[in-house]
Amino acid sequence: MFDFPVAKQFAYAGTTLLAAGGQERVQKAIVSAETAIRLYRSADGDDQSVGDLFASHLDLAHGHLLLSDLDGVEEMLGFVLTASPERMSASIVRRLIVLGRELEGPQYGGAAQAVHLRDRLQHTAVRASLPAVHPPELPT
Repeated sequence: MFDFPVAKQFAYAGTTLLAAGGQERVQKAIVSAETAIRLYRSADGDDQSVGDLFASHLDLAHGHLLLSDLDGVEEMLGFVLTASPERMSASIVRRLIVLGRELEGPQYGGAAQAVHLRDRLQHTAVRASLPAVHPPELPT
């Protein structure tokens, strides 16, 4: 019950290393997130976690952002930004918003790629925050 799967351990390690900061930890966070993604993708259905897959992709994007690699950020965001917004938890939406705010930083100087990514993140966060629309049931 209290034993996390190895993939989840790598996912959480990546998030923790990013939070701790520093160039060396960012590199280790990227490796941890990549490992988590690889392990989740090869796991049986019951051992897969869409939330952890989203989180690990966002951690990868964040790591690339901290390395000033906007191409890497865009590549890592693809999995999340093309996913169905109904599958995103509140914590994933918060991560999208935080990452979008970081792209507003002065180090990006309003670069077109940074603005485009920020807009896509914001659009996805808004879509994921909307209540699911279910058609009313018709009487039988």
